Amino acid sequence: MDIFELDLKGRKILSELSLNGRASVASIAKKVGLSKQVVKYRLENLEKNKVIEGYYAILNINKLGYLYNRVFFKFQNVNPEKENEIIKICSSHKKIGWVAQIDGDWDFGFVVWAKDTIEFEEVLDEILNKFGEFFEDKFISVSTRIYHFKYKFFLDSKDSTELVLGGKIKEPEIDELDYNILGILTKNARKSLLEIGEELKIHPKVVKYRINSLINKKIILGFNIKLNHKLLGYTHQKVFLNLTNISKENISKLIFYIKSLNNSIYITKAVGVADIEFELLVRSNEELHNVMRDLRYNFSNLIKNYSSFIIYYEPYINYLPFKK
Repeated sequence: MDIFELDLKGRKILSELSLNGRASVASIAKKVGLSKQVVKYRLENLEKNKVIEGYYAILNINKLGYLYNRVFFKFQNVNPEKENEIIKICSSHKKIGWVAQIDGDWDFGFVVWAKDTIEFEEVLDEILNKFGEFFEDKFISVSTRIYHFKYKFFLDSKDSTELVLGGKIKEPEIDELDYNILGILTKNARKSLLEIGEELKIHPKVVKYRINSLINKKIILGFNIKLNHKLLGYTHQKVFLNLTNISKENISKLIFYIKSLNNSIYITKAVGVADIEFELLVRSNEELHNVMRDLRYNFSNLIKNYSSFIIYYEPYINYLPFKK
């Protein structure tokens, strides 16, 4: 695969869109020191070349009454046609909001949005009834908190911006119009107020008010770009840490350290296989090695062991899958 080369201005544009995918062309232009016309052209070029594959709203699904249930699988007897079929079925399911192809100990994963354990079990059983013979092994975990970080690596930045998904499950005080707006923004976060208003047959001012209200309620956490990291020469690594001597103080120190890493993009706390998980975009195995070496040196009394795998591709991300 040919690497798409970014100049400094291109990196600045992507950095401005990170966690802020609805940023206006005018505001981006002002931040990066280009004209609106040039920024518009560059954005269209990044989209045309599939560096940017889309824009999506990041929702705190806990505030919509849902649990974030993850399942990872090891395949057996799977050919490319069957893998594509599994991906297609899972991506079209109204309770599945994330699908990933993986390299390493696991081959495939998805996230189920479910109100409770019974609903999650129903979705999992449905997938296993269709494709269970192609899964050698699986593990399940429930995310309780996910930290989303700005893409600092584009500019070697110390920007500490983060969005945190999680908290207690709550039934939201929102109506069908709010859900319809959320459904649009999870598929295309850069749709204008006018376009959304025309689609829903309401005034753009109403759309603006509703979006601001959803942000104030922290149901909408932010808006992100779907980045094709492979085209930029990056590998998406996920690391599972198993810890000893666990305390709130130790966990806080570890999370603070991982947040400070220039190439960290997520931290996940979950009930499941690992105590802490985090994700990085790295340019080489040596870069990952250096990160893990320094982490083990700095937290030698806390880290018991770790494992990692590559998230090769995420064909589907939608924070409101039942509004496909």
